[in-house]
Amino acid sequence: MPGTPAPSPNADLPPDAEKLLRWIMLALVAWGVFQALGSWLFNHDPRRPLLVLACVGGFLGFWLAMLSARRRRLTAEQSREPRA
Repeated sequence: MPGTPAPSPNADLPPDAEKLLRWIMLALVAWGVFQALGSWLFNHDPRRPLLVLACVGGFLGFWLAMLSARRRRLTAEQSREPRA
């Protein structure tokens, strides 16, 4: 809305949000490695763990891209707002 001030990039995030996100992403990587190991042990086909790791990497890459886009958008909105 034109009359409302733009929120800061971290306005709705708790103080330790970035640290929490890093831990969640690390846990997702560990989960993906665990799943990939299990898929390889199932029948020793190397394509299975590669597919699992590619899916985990694709998900994390998409998530990081969306977080980055959000941060850029909020920063741009904040810099456009007139300062009183």
